[in-house]
Amino acid sequence: MNKNKNTNENKFKAHFLDYKEPYAIGIGFVLWFIILLLIATLGQTPPFEKNALELGSLRVAWYAIFILTGIIFAVILAIREAKYLGIDVNHLTDGILIAVPLSIIGARLYYVIFDPAGHAGYNNIGDVFNIAGGGLAIHGAIITAIIFVIIYTKVRKMNLWALLDILAPGFLIGQILGRWGNFFNQEAHGGPISTNTYNFLKVILPNFILENMNIGGIYYHPTFLYEGLWNLAGLITILIVRRKRIFKLGDLIGLYLIWYGLGRGLLIEPFRTDPLIIFGLRVNVIFSLGIFVVGGIAYMIIKNLLNRDIPYYLDIVKENVPLVEKEKQEKALQKKK
Repeated sequence: MNKNKNTNENKFKAHFLDYKEPYAIGIGFVLWFIILLLIATLGQTPPFEKNALELGSLRVAWYAIFILTGIIFAVILAIREAKYLGIDVNHLTDGILIAVPLSIIGARLYYVIFDPAGHAGYNNIGDVFNIAGGGLAIHGAIITAIIFVIIYTKVRKMNLWALLDILAPGFLIGQILGRWGNFFNQEAHGGPISTNTYNFLKVILPNFILENMNIGGIYYHPTFLYEGLWNLAGLITILIVRRKRIFKLGDLIGLYLIWYGLGRGLLIEPFRTDPLIIFGLRVNVIFSLGIFVVGGIAYMIIKNLLNRDIPYYLDIVKENVPLVEKEKQEKALQKKK
């Protein structure tokens, strides 16, 4: 018994205590992002081109490329983590193929419903779903994705808590990369900055970021960057704590909701000049602080009170390390053949 326990512990340490594989993946993500940013900006002076490719009527926006990059990064990380949680990777990828387009639709509908410009421009169903015309709201995507996961896990008989926890870092990765799409579109920025703020930002920010926030001769707060840095801190926090015996399975999505809700509701939305409005109130402040922060806290408390036997996230990872080890051995044998 002790021998088997020691063997499993050694396998776990071999994969996680040296952190070689996670570091390699992280470095790969960062390098690819830097290359993408260089391709999008080299040889240009702000304002930068919004489109990466134009062939006749076909246009591919940098916004779409950065969002797609974020989705790909999130999927890679999710597939890797799924193996350590005992989740069927085929079920996971099938779910992703359905969840991504549904989340885009959810993001669009959320924007249309609360569009501050009103609904005069939506004359038919085509206008409502005209994503190319602009207008997506991340809150709608998050809500849609969570609802879908709840239904999907019941249909596929998967562990709901584990799949929700995989969503948490995926959301943050997508949001971090997606905000750079806003940067190239010169949108989702804050209000005009004062001379003192400009002088301060000029010292700490790369010039290309500050100059692309010069719109019509006025410099605006780069709220895309503020939110991106907040989300990056949240991502690092989640990646660290999920390898500690702190949170139980299903808690990470609650931590995400609280973290993102606080940042968006208190640090980002007050700066924004394009708020979604309902009854004269900023929708995203209400949703961020109300549904996300309060909802996230209530979710974690109620979940753990009603399900006291839910294991720690780390314990589930330890249990499934031998499964991952077996898969790697089988792949090694196949390569030798």
